[in-house]
Amino acid sequence: MLELLEPAREGDVIDGGQLQHAVGRLVDIAGDFCDRVAENTTFPEQRQILRRTHSLLNLSAWMDGGADIALVPGQPRVTAAQVNDAIDYCAVAVLDAPSLAARLALIDALLDFFQDVLTGAGEAIVESARQLRQVCDAIGVGEPVDETLDDAGNYHLAKFRARAWEAAQYVLMPMNGLRSPDMAELGEAVQPERVTTVSPASALVSARVAARVASLPAMQSAEVATPQILHSTHEDGPKLAALTREDVLQLKSRSPGVRVLPLVYYELTRRPMLELARGPGPAAVSAQAALALTVQIVRAGGDVPVAGARVIAFTDFEERAGAEAVSDATGMVRLELASGVAVQALLVYGPAGYWGLYRTGVTLNKGDTLTLQPIDLAAPDYLAQSYGHGPLEAGSGVTVGVIDTGVDGKHPDLALAGGAAFVVAENDAGGAGPAATDGDHGTHVAGIIASRGQPPSGKRGVAPGVKLMSYRVFPNGGTGATNYDIIRAIDRGVADRCDFLNMSLGGATRDEAVREAIKDAFENGTLCIVATGNDGRGPVSYPARWPEAVAVSAVGRQGTFPADSSEALDAVAPFSVQDGAVFVAGFSNVGEEVDLTGPGVGIVSTVPGGSYAAMSGTSMACPAATGVAAALLASRPDILAMPRDSKRSVEMLRLINGVARTLGFERAFEGLGMLERAKF
Repeated sequence: MLELLEPAREGDVIDGGQLQHAVGRLVDIAGDFCDRVAENTTFPEQRQILRRTHSLLNLSAWMDGGADIALVPGQPRVTAAQVNDAIDYCAVAVLDAPSLAARLALIDALLDFFQDVLTGAGEAIVESARQLRQVCDAIGVGEPVDETLDDAGNYHLAKFRARAWEAAQYVLMPMNGLRSPDMAELGEAVQPERVTTVSPASALVSARVAARVASLPAMQSAEVATPQILHSTHEDGPKLAALTREDVLQLKSRSPGVRVLPLVYYELTRRPMLELARGPGPAAVSAQAALALTVQIVRAGGDVPVAGARVIAFTDFEERAGAEAVSDATGMVRLELASGVAVQALLVYGPAGYWGLYRTGVTLNKGDTLTLQPIDLAAPDYLAQSYGHGPLEAGSGVTVGVIDTGVDGKHPDLALAGGAAFVVAENDAGGAGPAATDGDHGTHVAGIIASRGQPPSGKRGVAPGVKLMSYRVFPNGGTGATNYDIIRAIDRGVADRCDFLNMSLGGATRDEAVREAIKDAFENGTLCIVATGNDGRGPVSYPARWPEAVAVSAVGRQGTFPADSSEALDAVAPFSVQDGAVFVAGFSNVGEEVDLTGPGVGIVSTVPGGSYAAMSGTSMACPAATGVAAALLASRPDILAMPRDSKRSVEMLRLINGVARTLGFERAFEGLGMLERAKF
């Protein structure tokens, strides 16, 4: 591609039939890249991999018709053989790429190359070929940087440059509400008008494309598509579609009564665990040639080993440098640090049944023992201090839906009435039970609302008498929940006549799609109670920021968790002027949109497998408020009996807001304050 090429003449083309070799290569690269999802379990990495996988397959489908590509006269005459050589060169480099970042950069260069190939502009093709070769040759020499990642490794979808042939996912909704006749006509409106004739030469490749897509796991195959409707809530309701930029313009022209909204991902609002920065810290590097430091985690008051404890030793807390590991079945932890190393901060996140540990200014030596306090279910946490040991019938007659990671209906202290999975990427498989990843979150949230346990074997929720529903929107793979799936869950919750929907999730992206669903729920007598998010005093997350939602921040109280537990990290100013032990949780998002606050630090509740665990976050404060709201509503049969419309929602709000009492914080931290149990 780099030699001097003769100019193209009028009528010269890149033979589309001969490009089927390139199409096959694209499919192979996409398949190999998609297989790496299982190797990279973090949400940002999975989003990176799947976006490129989809792009490669979309490009394959775009080129698979065998259509010739007209060359620009006077510019270099590029042939199909040269294009095939370029992708062969790239395919070898992909296999040698030492890291995910290198593969991402290489595949983006490959996609940019084909973007220019499809234009037929020889000069641009040659220049892209040069850049592609430079990236390929740099493999193993230097690490290409992917511009869609920030310094913390977070994925920024806004930085993704959509190419003409790439189909991105969109949520299609009416201009107002969730149903309209315009939506029923979309099946025809969004179908692509391009017509391609599959030549005999490309028939085999077409079969390979179809087979490759069919072989992908459900989580990936459901999202791989050329322009089409992927899913519909109702014939006249919201739809999930894969559209190119051209398709979006056609849709806006044909169906002006339809909104085309971006697909948005939401995360859980459990307090995020601290992590090491990427790459080893200086202390870890110096220890590479030495024996690893080994310590043991045991249960306080004995020598019972504790498995599954996550230990992080920060040798430089500000730079997040150090080492981390998880304890094995014998409680042993192997840290890549030299014995006798000075640790600025030592964090242990305990498994179910144990509190965590937080210490500063310690020296770790080989053979040290760290003890974790077991959770005493008879000792009151802040939730129990605030709302006590309520009667089993509290909340009776009220239906509460938990939109989360699923609820373990087999937990002995939970009575799950029903629910379903709403995860298009998994074809809604798996039901309302806990997701394979982060499945403990939804069960913990549900227990705060409705656990029927009692000490010494369990703990009581705020409103154990409610009819509890589970709507799982987070996939088993552990990635975020889409706004489309959340819309579906809210719609189902309204259909199931839920009085409250608890949403311990959030994100920074302004999302009109979920707002419309929350408004629709409000108009049908259902209130959505939403966590404000956990970005350390950041602005209130969406969808809690919308005025139609009830936004709940988090507070904690010293003395309700061990003084040396990891929860101590969250005890920061401001402290209450009424009770100096009460504080606004350090992780809690705050702002003028906050409506209420609730106990959210060191809250003990149910987790899958019949166990109990301590968690912190606005995720925990939110169901505390939901539970109190349910118990309050149960005491007002007159409101319960009202027609399910906006007037009912207003009366429910009036009831809830009327029992909120300030804890002595500014409005932006607590809103109206915390709900009082004494009123029901």
